[in-house]
Amino acid sequence: MEEEKTNEITLTSNQEHIIDVLIRKNPSLDEGLLRKAAAFIAKAHEGQFRKSGMPYTEHPFEVAKILADLHLDTSSVLAGLLHDVVEDTPHTLQELAEMFGEETAFMVDAVTKISAAQEQRIDKTAAKAETYRKLVSAMAKDPRVIMIKIADRVHNMRTMRYMKPDRRLAIAQETLDIYVPLTHRFGLYKFKSELEDLSFKYVNPVEYQKIVDALMVNKEKRETYVKSVIGPLQFKMALEELDCTIQGRTKNIYSIYNKMLRRECKFEDIFDIFAVRIIVPTLSDCYLALGYVHNLWAPLQSRFKDYIATPKPNLYQSLHTTVIGPENKMVEVQIRTKDMDMTAEKGFAAHWAYKMETSRDGEELAWLDQMAQLQKEIPDSQDFLNFLRADLKPGGMTVFTPKGDSIELPPGATVLDFAFAVHTELGLHCIGAKINNDVVNIDKPVPAGASVQILKSPAQEPGPEWMEIVKTVKAKQELRKWMRTSFQQQASDLGKQIWKRELLRLQVPKDKTPQEVEICEHFKMPTLKDFYEQIGLGELSLATLHQYLQEFSPVEENQNDLKTSIVVFSKEIAADDPYALPISTDSSLLIHFANCCSPIPGEPIIGAMMPHQGIEVHNAHCSKLKEIEKERIIAVTWDDENANSFEVSMVLETDNRKGITIDILNELSKANVFLSRMSVASIKYSGRVRLTFKAFRKSQVDKVIESLKQIEGVREVKH
Repeated sequence: MEEEKTNEITLTSNQEHIIDVLIRKNPSLDEGLLRKAAAFIAKAHEGQFRKSGMPYTEHPFEVAKILADLHLDTSSVLAGLLHDVVEDTPHTLQELAEMFGEETAFMVDAVTKISAAQEQRIDKTAAKAETYRKLVSAMAKDPRVIMIKIADRVHNMRTMRYMKPDRRLAIAQETLDIYVPLTHRFGLYKFKSELEDLSFKYVNPVEYQKIVDALMVNKEKRETYVKSVIGPLQFKMALEELDCTIQGRTKNIYSIYNKMLRRECKFEDIFDIFAVRIIVPTLSDCYLALGYVHNLWAPLQSRFKDYIATPKPNLYQSLHTTVIGPENKMVEVQIRTKDMDMTAEKGFAAHWAYKMETSRDGEELAWLDQMAQLQKEIPDSQDFLNFLRADLKPGGMTVFTPKGDSIELPPGATVLDFAFAVHTELGLHCIGAKINNDVVNIDKPVPAGASVQILKSPAQEPGPEWMEIVKTVKAKQELRKWMRTSFQQQASDLGKQIWKRELLRLQVPKDKTPQEVEICEHFKMPTLKDFYEQIGLGELSLATLHQYLQEFSPVEENQNDLKTSIVVFSKEIAADDPYALPISTDSSLLIHFANCCSPIPGEPIIGAMMPHQGIEVHNAHCSKLKEIEKERIIAVTWDDENANSFEVSMVLETDNRKGITIDILNELSKANVFLSRMSVASIKYSGRVRLTFKAFRKSQVDKVIESLKQIEGVREVKH
């Protein structure tokens, strides 16, 4: 009975036409519910008009057309029709749920909240981040929400000319910042190009018009050239009896503009502004067609991409090759099947209907879950925006685990980035990797398409330098999280060690040692651990601790002051001090070796407790020590039991002599040091060699310096 009533709904001729279009685009849609929704929004938005003067219902109808063309389900198309009802009319979500179902109501609610976030313009960074957060949260619950928002934005951008200039600029920039990257991530290349050009038109109207004019001037010549490419291709494919469709298309305006920027050239200097697309029936035909193309024209090997063997994370598949075509101009050729072409146009939308009906398995939906989790873990708005820009931007690459699982990474990502992408614990304990059977360090960039096996050790822990190695926001976020926890623990351990040594130094008896309650009350600390942390962080100086411990110590105050000043200014006393804090060269977040003097094991050293940083270790001869307050000085010594390798940097001023580099390498080899980095620069008769190597003791470094000085042509060794 209900179905009969919905079918009796009377619509205007225009509305009937809209319903017919929707059904033609997707015959599986529920016509009865569509008619009901069309009648509902006509009444709900009655008297409302767009800036163009058209009835407001024009917008939801156009949004629904886009969604139907993507073959999304009835609930999604209904949500497209109803997406502005709650925001712009008195009707409630409860009404929509009762009339059109909970699923549709949820999507309308999600779209409404995202729109509300976009209207908050008080803090642009915070507003953008909040918009992203709403998008991510809604997408994780139901990925179809983003399709509705993209369809909404596409139609709004198509009608932007009716808005005020400042509003046009703001919306266009937001589209480039948010919606264009999302269309790329979801494989909606048709909408990506359209949104890029529409946004570019308002963000940079002068450059946009220049390219449009140039395209118009060259239109006839360009079309003639495209025919000169397609003609031979058609003849070749017919000769080989390969059934295919060949199309030629000019690249979109925004991509041409970016090419001009990247190559630092004018429009006239760009030849590959169009691409040829070959559509074939089967996967094997793709590779046959590729061979025929290369038979006609010589390919550029560096610009060949096989996205069929290794699809992009957004499911895009195609063969890309660039050849030297007629007139020696570069021509990009894309080869794909009909199914691949549909996926390239509709991206995930071509697969989501099935995915949502079966399960949330699959890389594309797992990516949404990961994004939702990370947006909870990144509270800072700017950090969150940086994460999304890196995660969504084009140009990503696919790398594989030994099991064949694919991992998406940005270009330039390192072994360490890959390890964190696989699992956080793997990243935290990574010591290197095997890439195609070659063992490499953690800072090695990962090549696209490589198989990577991470090598790990339970003893390995991150160091501060790891933040410089990683490129992905996820890896940086996990490192920050680990370092916050580790930093606090290391500060507590270091502070406890210093506290115990000061008790020994001041000869405080065990029975007079202040207890936790007394310490926390005096220093106003919640717990003893917090007290230790403040010492380890350099927030509580030794002078402050000494002053507190006076009443518990039998050592007289004047003797203590004298001893402190002797330790400060006498490297001999500091080196022989039985209470000196042992320092090793192992990586620590709270032990820093001063750049001004770069102390190495074997040299006398003195420490300085620096606020928020821990202990800064100086060579005892360092002139900078005089600038540090006495109460911050602490006696330190090398921990011989935990001696480890340390890095040494040198600069050699040389003659520009043939073979001098080989001589330097030979001397390093004789000294049994491990070369980390070496760079050579020369100008006419002079040369400069920069070395960084690992040594184990000071005497070894001294020997290296002396042997390098003896090499013919070495003028000076700076260390």
